[in-house]
Amino acid sequence: MSEELLITNVTGEPFQPARVYYQVVNQKTVLGVFKKLKCMDYDPEGDRWVWLYESEAKNLRFETSYNKIPKEKRPIVIGYFMFRNDQEMILELRSFERVIEALQFFTKRINWRAAEPKRLRIVNKLFTTARDQKPVTQNSFDEFFERNDIYIRNSETLEKEIMDIESQYEDPDEKIAAVNTYLEEKARQPLPEIEELEIDIHDGGIEVLNLALRMKHIETWERWNGNKDFVMQDLIERMLEDIPDEEVAEKELGQD
Repeated sequence: MSEELLITNVTGEPFQPARVYYQVVNQKTVLGVFKKLKCMDYDPEGDRWVWLYESEAKNLRFETSYNKIPKEKRPIVIGYFMFRNDQEMILELRSFERVIEALQFFTKRINWRAAEPKRLRIVNKLFTTARDQKPVTQNSFDEFFERNDIYIRNSETLEKEIMDIESQYEDPDEKIAAVNTYLEEKARQPLPEIEELEIDIHDGGIEVLNLALRMKHIETWERWNGNKDFVMQDLIERMLEDIPDEEVAEKELGQD
């Protein structure tokens, strides 16, 4: 690793490609929102809407804030929207942090009945470049996301698998133990390099996705730093160790 540098975005976070898939019902409404936002600009050459880190978006929180970015580098691009057809729009982003910021930003401005984010594809990998070379990142992420080997996580499939396990036991404690063992085994499997996740913007779904992305980034970071055997279960156990037991918690509360 001494001969290579981690590729990061201008906003400070590591470069990790991500693509959000929107289900579009009313393209006219979406375009109306884009045209009103000063942080959006249409790129006719690429036939895409560019999301800029300025105006309404300049208060977004990244590792390197808007005010810390040199004026000569502004405005920087933080994402691209492209309509694939009247029913689908994609948003390409260069980090997991930008995914969450984008979902929070545009969910407030685009009525979900007009266009709703439904799927997210991510790359569970960090990228490096030689110290004497300028980093090269792609303008399109088709090479990552237009493939046949993408691992697709589906909540309905997971629910069915859990129900199948539970059906094998009558005792409630045995059911819980079996399901816990199954989930732990899944958490001990390394992350797929590219995967698809579901997006639910309702009822705290963005916060749940944020936690999942943070955990995936930590596993990826640990592996990049040489901890090649690190898996999600290691992170879960680390988090559990940091949670005080009930007795300790009660004592601490009693001292306040």
